[in-house]
Amino acid sequence: MLDWQIKPLAKKSAVSDREIRPGDCVVCAVFVDELGNLDRIDVHKDEFDSAKIKGKVIGWWERVVSDAPDADERAARKMALASSEDFFLSLFDEASNVEMEESDVVKQMLGLLLERKRILRPLGRPRNGVQKYLHVATKREFAVPQKNPDEELIYRIQNQLGAIII
Repeated sequence: MLDWQIKPLAKKSAVSDREIRPGDCVVCAVFVDELGNLDRIDVHKDEFDSAKIKGKVIGWWERVVSDAPDADERAARKMALASSEDFFLSLFDEASNVEMEESDVVKQMLGLLLERKRILRPLGRPRNGVQKYLHVATKREFAVPQKNPDEELIYRIQNQLGAIII
């Protein structure tokens, strides 16, 4: 299984080209662009306006930039895993309202990653095409669709996730 992690923050805001510095609050937004591809932007919190993104926002999270994000690789991995967790949680937010074929498969793949990292705990076995998970930290339950994606869909998702996940 692939061990995906969200790419590190950009050095500059996608909106203003303003440098992103330690202590800044940044919004990372994942969206489906006009061509149907997944993409990601990082912007200062005061610049974020989902209505101005050219595409449909499917998830976003906020981060305060660390003083030394590159100094400790373990801390960087922990932050990347937290970003993966935030992305997964945002896919279930009422405001996300995602309507794309790949969203169920993305939820399933991130769910498996977070289960492996013990952030999510499966509640029983999949039933009726759904795996229930418990988010350990918040005790929130999630119903994650279980699909049998064909090779073409997996390939397309992998290519699209390349823009946001390493």
